[in-house]
Amino acid sequence: MNPTVLITGAARRVGAAIARFLADEGWEVVLHYNHSRDEAMQLSGELRQLYPERKFPLVQCDLSNTDAVLAIFNRLPDGVEKLDALINNASTFNSGGIQETSPEFLRKEMAVNFEAPFFLIQGFVNTFGMGVIVNMLDTKVVKNEGTHAAYLLAKKNLAALTRMAAMEFAPNVRVNGVAPGPVLPPPRKGNDYLRAVIEKTPLKRQVDVEDIAASVSFLLNNPSVTGQVVFCDSGSHLL
Repeated sequence: MNPTVLITGAARRVGAAIARFLADEGWEVVLHYNHSRDEAMQLSGELRQLYPERKFPLVQCDLSNTDAVLAIFNRLPDGVEKLDALINNASTFNSGGIQETSPEFLRKEMAVNFEAPFFLIQGFVNTFGMGVIVNMLDTKVVKNEGTHAAYLLAKKNLAALTRMAAMEFAPNVRVNGVAPGPVLPPPRKGNDYLRAVIEKTPLKRQVDVEDIAASVSFLLNNPSVTGQVVFCDSGSHLL
């Protein structure tokens, strides 16, 4: 039987790349989405054509809704009885410094970027008892840039949770993180912005989504690694 992984935010961008990579490795991938239903259905159909022995089912959940997050493992698609892995990939990325961050804005960024992964980790452990979790972070968790204060604070919390959960849930559940660097232009930013960021990195190389997916795969498949964060960022975290 193929191992099964749930990827949040799997319909687009990095999440879709991870889904394709793990499908090629033999995983049954459960594709989570919130609003991107059409993209999720298209990806599922693409993967079913390539690997017709698997189903690549979909699950919809608004990760800003705590009640929906708490219930997600009780309403997995038909035929999915057990998850072997969880990839907390979904995120929001909205700009705003500390001074301009309202209570509502802070709660929204924390809900998707930290609270949802927190309760998904909790639910995964309580429901399945064994497996692997990978949290998608950000290379800037080692920095203190204020342009996306609420987002970055949430990711810093998620990095700390990664290590804390690795300790609490060992030896049955391994928990690790991947911190990507310049992969794709952020929403509302173009390729010129991305090129400027890349030029500042030690390797001066754009991080390919395949590199991110390979990092996730490494953490899923290496049974001796837990509590680690892989910086797949062309060296950005060194600056």
